[in-house]
Amino acid sequence: MTESSDNVRRVQNEAAPAPAEWFDGQVEMESVLANPEKDLRQARVHFHDGATTNWHLHLGDQILYFVAGKGLAQELGGKIIECEPGDIIHVADGIPHRHGARPGEDAVHIAVTQGETIWDNDPRYDHGRSVGRSE
Repeated sequence: MTESSDNVRRVQNEAAPAPAEWFDGQVEMESVLANPEKDLRQARVHFHDGATTNWHLHLGDQILYFVAGKGLAQELGGKIIECEPGDIIHVADGIPHRHGARPGEDAVHIAVTQGETIWDNDPRYDHGRSVGRSE
């Protein structure tokens, strides 16, 4: 006998093209879960053929769990971290960074993000310095 429950269920949301102003290259995003009360978002993100995010920061921590392909993560001014399936990356709040796929490769990660995202074209983005870090 099989029982179903709304409390434990398979999450299957449709992937949609990601906003072009946030990414360099072809990217699809699929919302997994959003909790506005906790300012927490979770999404599966598929980067095609070397696509990456633009530089940005979060006013909260971010965890990236790479599940497929050959990815990368990089702090502004830092070295590129090459990521493989199973790798987990932590980005501290207020740190300018980018992530995505290595050149010529695809990558998929689950992003768990707390706090507002500030993109490099936002006047509040402070190029090269951390912003809004909690002490």
